[in-house]
Amino acid sequence: MGVFLSSDELRRILYLRFEGIVTDEVLLSSFDRVRAWMHSNGPCSSITDFSGVESFQVTASAVNQLAAKRPLVPDGFLRIVVAPQDEIFGMTRMFEMLGSKTRDSVDVVRTVAEAYSLAGVQSLDLRPVVDW
Repeated sequence: MGVFLSSDELRRILYLRFEGIVTDEVLLSSFDRVRAWMHSNGPCSSITDFSGVESFQVTASAVNQLAAKRPLVPDGFLRIVVAPQDEIFGMTRMFEMLGSKTRDSVDVVRTVAEAYSLAGVQSLDLRPVVDW
């Protein structure tokens, strides 16, 4: 399991990448850590990338818990999720539906190229976030 956080400071885009096995605990604790980082560093858009996930062991209960929390990314900023796998794509859509009363939309795409296109960039200048 790996969770990696990088930032393109110029474009104010945070890039969260999951690899390997993702469980409820991994998902929820990672988003809590990102929330703390954003509290210290200010709001920004986000791309959450599940392309490297081999096993998605996240329950509907965890997705519901995440959707019930205060939005991680403030309204007015991009929220993009890269979900090439059908199961993750479906769970992300469920998150979008459950959280629709408290947050703007979440764009769910299948590839990183689509995410970049939505963000209006051809590439990102990502630097690892070491203090999260």
